[in-house]
Amino acid sequence: MNERLWCVHIEGVNDFIATDSRESAEQEALAINAYIDRAEKGPRAALLRAVVIEWPFTAAGHARALDEDRQDLQKMPHRQSATNSSGGVLGNIARRVRGLVSVARGK
Repeated sequence: MNERLWCVHIEGVNDFIATDSRESAEQEALAINAYIDRAEKGPRAALLRAVVIEWPFTAAGHARALDEDRQDLQKMPHRQSATNSSGGVLGNIARRVRGLVSVARGK
């Protein structure tokens, strides 16, 4: 099996978010970058950037990440800004992207 596995790599904190396709990775990266651009201004904003890459780990790790991170991904702030108007609730995983912004700020 030579199927490509995709993810979003958040540069600056070396975080990886497994996705089920390249297209979904592209959508996530765009949404994450838009959130970062709104949340962080100035030179530190350039430290964080979400990019689409092939999953750099094992296929089993990708499957596990897809399963374990699915709910976490729904609760991330870049997703919440899109769902808040329809009654979405911020989850405890929102700290993941907020944490990325904090790292960029040096806190």
